[in-house]
Amino acid sequence: MTTIIQTKRLILRPLTISDAPQMFNHWANSETVTKYLTWPPHTTVEQTKARLALLEETADEDWGIVIQATNELIGTINVVDNKPELQTKVLGYVIGEAYWGAGYMTEALDAVINYLFTHTEVNRIEASHDIENPASGKVMLKNGMSLDGILRQAGRNNRGLVDIALYSRLRED
Repeated sequence: MTTIIQTKRLILRPLTISDAPQMFNHWANSETVTKYLTWPPHTTVEQTKARLALLEETADEDWGIVIQATNELIGTINVVDNKPELQTKVLGYVIGEAYWGAGYMTEALDAVINYLFTHTEVNRIEASHDIENPASGKVMLKNGMSLDGILRQAGRNNRGLVDIALYSRLRED
């Protein structure tokens, strides 16, 4: 089960099906936000409910990002791949366009990185982004992640086959 994490401005908590309307309205239906994701924009709240139902069954390190002051669900951050043989966890995140540039994702990523290094045996945390989305890389850099390199046509998202920038942070960092 996902642990609740609290920061100065945010609560990171498990998602539930009741989050579907906020998720749909704040980012899941947005072509701008989902352009760099692996799933297409949702056209109905029912699609969002179905995605959340799947997450409820399978996710144990998947957090909804909620602004404490307003109780608004503004995005998610999660472990998208776990590589126990390498003591590595791969993170992914998304945030609604109305919340870009306010430092919320930087704050959420910092909290999750600290949580994982404190409460798990992970040695390496990775994240990547489509090189056409440099703002995502800035969030990683602000959290002490290092650019490992550009992997040519190593990712697929709603733009098709794309080059990705791979970042990591080690426990010793």
